[in-house]
Amino acid sequence: MASFPRDAVHVFLDLWGVLLDSDTMQREYGRRIAQHMRERFGGDEATWIEAHNAAWTAYVREAESMDWSAQPWASTVDRLDARFVTEILERAGVSWRPPDPVAFSRTLDLELMATVNARFPDARAAVERLRGAGHRVYVATQAGDSNARGSLTGAGLLESLDGVFTGTSQDARKSGRPYWDGILSTTRLPPAACVLVDDRIDYLAAADAVGFHALLLDRDGLFEGGAVPPAVRAVLRNLAGLPHYVDTLAGGMRA
Repeated sequence: MASFPRDAVHVFLDLWGVLLDSDTMQREYGRRIAQHMRERFGGDEATWIEAHNAAWTAYVREAESMDWSAQPWASTVDRLDARFVTEILERAGVSWRPPDPVAFSRTLDLELMATVNARFPDARAAVERLRGAGHRVYVATQAGDSNARGSLTGAGLLESLDGVFTGTSQDARKSGRPYWDGILSTTRLPPAACVLVDDRIDYLAAADAVGFHALLLDRDGLFEGGAVPPAVRAVLRNLAGLPHYVDTLAGGMRA
């Protein structure tokens, strides 16, 4: 069993929307993959960008309409990722197909996302302050492992984390208890010492159900002046106030 200070708080941060800006990554990743594909297969960059954007739109449409409970999460995402890269090649008029489309997709994520810094301006300071105060910081995301690790590398945050939990590692949906039960089983942490910061209510509710302190990050002020769901302990507009909240929680644990 891992040994932690009695008053250490374990802070789990969502990836996209909390630490990293998905709009920045989507825009820059499209450019990076277009450049990579042009250098490898020829053609013009505009064609590859168009192919990427169309394949991504189809990916999102299918992901939003499918029944995620029908199959294990990891195998479902593998199928979607394989189709995504194959469709990019097809739309660009390239006949070559990777012998292992899933591995090809993961390699693209790891290598190309690592060249993009999509970090929100308040992310690094919050992580550094938390760790400087003796707390532990993790990422808990629904994204796949290669997506998370590639993007965190590009943001310069991967080495500052105590752990990364993904849809791949948990093989579960983040909106369900198995994802969070798996984290607690792996880490053997007391739930009362765990905090989740997320921008999605369904993820916060699932973490709250197993005993986490659930904090809503509302960067756009959508809940300003409105009712806050029962699972949410507090609402943050940015990450600047998070270290103070965590220090206060740690003080209560000491008391």
